[in-house]
Amino acid sequence: MNIKKIKEKQEQLIKIYKIIESRKNITLVNILKLSKIVSFYLDRTNLSKTIIEEFLKKFNIINSTLDKKNSILNFKNKTNLWVYVTEEEKYSTNSYKKHEDTIIEKANIERDKFIVIGQRAVNFAEDQKLHVIYQEKENNVATLSKILPKLIINTFKNNEVNQLNVVINSSKISHKYIKLLPIKENNFEFKYHTKSSLKIDNLTSYKIYPNLDNFVESELENYLTFAIVSLLMESSLVKEKYNLVVQNKTLNDLEEKIAKQKRIYLRFKKDLEIEEISILSRKKDLLHSSKEGKN
Repeated sequence: MNIKKIKEKQEQLIKIYKIIESRKNITLVNILKLSKIVSFYLDRTNLSKTIIEEFLKKFNIINSTLDKKNSILNFKNKTNLWVYVTEEEKYSTNSYKKHEDTIIEKANIERDKFIVIGQRAVNFAEDQKLHVIYQEKENNVATLSKILPKLIINTFKNNEVNQLNVVINSSKISHKYIKLLPIKENNFEFKYHTKSSLKIDNLTSYKIYPNLDNFVESELENYLTFAIVSLLMESSLVKEKYNLVVQNKTLNDLEEKIAKQKRIYLRFKKDLEIEEISILSRKKDLLHSSKEGKN
């Protein structure tokens, strides 16, 4: 291998490094944007929850008021609905194993219904022979945010399930799973999340149209929509963090290869310089000997 090819390989590695570094910067921006969006939707979820609870309290709504057929607050079935979301893992960390153990432990495998998102979640459902009402191999937030809230709402309105639980992989979640319904048992919160300054005014001064029951149910739909979107995005945020880990590892590997290639180049260059000096020295000696012979 000549010195030109060694130099070209070094320059090629540097170009690849710059490309990966640029992608890493994009990933960091994506993580920041997603984090802000997740935080916003969590705030909006909590606001909807507060509005519902305040209305139930301020207007003294008793269970019978909303205990009617097709009401989201009408819980008479013992079947629970689970939403399990997984992302592609770049390393064999097997971080979803603990979540699957939780589902096996807490869910009624024979009775409960499941929504599974992500290839691993789909495979898990097949292995456990779960009753799946909806599945997707990828967590496409834009698409699922339109499908899942309506599907969940219709499932509850048809009086098919009693409780809504969501399982995702996130270090921000303290509980083994998130419980979204019944709303009084809600445990949806993220570590390190600063609570929003969003507040509600005095609800007793408001006039509700067309009636209170419809308003509360409408706000319940908002609550579910914001919560589901927030959790889907948090799951996809974990995927971006996986990407960041991979990119950091790739950059570290490239740094080592570039440094090694630089050492090879410098050593090769030094050897050539020594060889050139040696050749020049021999030529000088030959020239000197030739002159002495003529004399």
